[in-house]
Amino acid sequence: MPPTTSRRAPEWSARLAAVVFCLSAATVAAQNSPLAAPVPPSARAAASQVQNPAAVPKALPVTPSRAPESLGTAATVSATVSMDVLDSNRALARGDVLNFRIVEDKDPPVALRINDAGNIEAPYIGTVSAAGKTPRELAFAVKSMLERDYYHNASVIISLDTAGERSAGLFYITGAVNGGGPMEIPFNEKFTVSKAILRAGGFAEFANERKVMVQRPKPDGSTETITVNVKEVIEKGRQDLDLEVLPNDLIRVPERLINF
Repeated sequence: MPPTTSRRAPEWSARLAAVVFCLSAATVAAQNSPLAAPVPPSARAAASQVQNPAAVPKALPVTPSRAPESLGTAATVSATVSMDVLDSNRALARGDVLNFRIVEDKDPPVALRINDAGNIEAPYIGTVSAAGKTPRELAFAVKSMLERDYYHNASVIISLDTAGERSAGLFYITGAVNGGGPMEIPFNEKFTVSKAILRAGGFAEFANERKVMVQRPKPDGSTETITVNVKEVIEKGRQDLDLEVLPNDLIRVPERLINF
């Protein structure tokens, strides 16, 4: 008998060709789709980190921002060009050291000290009263003086660098000393009658060193008088006799009755 040929073979071949054609068409369509664009390396790395939480770096600690430098430093004064930012609250005092700069000169700041008379020696203009003024008030006072003779417009930067020691108050000394008058009690020091005599230039020629009188006001308005033998204090080291000076004390040094 002749071999039997299956009639279904051509039918299966046609179906297989159709499937292959559909798969090829689907592949081409997927390649041309914007959704199938290649994933960038950074995205692949991020996805990898999400899949692996241990690979995600921890957030860095937040560092507080640094506070701005004090205007008193020379470096900050060098960078300051506006007088509007100057201190208008704190009054300056004797012994304070200031940083001083004239912007138009383009020179670094210079240090100026407020002397015992309450003045500074400002460049170009000389003596200027400073104690009791704020840095802003002093700067505008100097600006006005400079613009009279030296500048069409002057920008003056003044700031406190170092605060001077504050006096504990005033005392007064009179009589047989070489230099009397009102004087300041030094800050943070035990200031005694013998030291006050030295501050006043020492005893005059006929001073009664044994009977230096300290007149001290009392809260009730009366006055207490204390006698101090300064000769014993100085010559024999009797510090126990040396009275501490208080604000508003009046020290009177009498003369000897018999001058020999």
